[in-house]
Amino acid sequence: MDNEEIIVGRLIDKDKSAFELIFSEYYGTMVLYAARFMDTREDAEEIAQEVFVKFWEKCDTLSPDSSVKSYLYRSVHNSCLNALKHEKVKDSYRQYMIQFMESSSENVFDSEDPDLLRNRILDEIDNLPPRCSEIFKLSRFEGLKYQEIAEHLEISVKTVEVQMGKALKVLREKLADLKHKIGAS
Repeated sequence: MDNEEIIVGRLIDKDKSAFELIFSEYYGTMVLYAARFMDTREDAEEIAQEVFVKFWEKCDTLSPDSSVKSYLYRSVHNSCLNALKHEKVKDSYRQYMIQFMESSSENVFDSEDPDLLRNRILDEIDNLPPRCSEIFKLSRFEGLKYQEIAEHLEISVKTVEVQMGKALKVLREKLADLKHKIGAS
């Protein structure tokens, strides 16, 4: 792309036509690059779209000598790695739930349906206060660290710690009968 410094200057000034130019120049390439990491074209397109949205939101903070192409490639690469990490965490959680359900249904909850048990646990998580539930899910299901949750939700790390403590306490109380059943077998 010619005159990249001029384009970057226009982007810093939030010039929509400069963004449209960058988008039309690089979107297809970014989708193809993301597709190298992701399982489906839809996932690759979603990654590229998210990167361009974030790029537009932050383009006024670019350095005048920034390389847009490098920035986009790096952003897509990092977003793909984060998405893959997220999928790995979700898969681990699914595996854990399957193993928990299998062992629970065989040993402890003979009269209870494993799906009912899983749904009860998920219902209790959903019954937490909204912010508390959101923080718990980000930590346990998404695998985010407290600092990452704090940045994502624009709250303090201390707030995350307090909400997680609250969530764990409530869940322990609400699910105590399950623990007794497990201990009784």
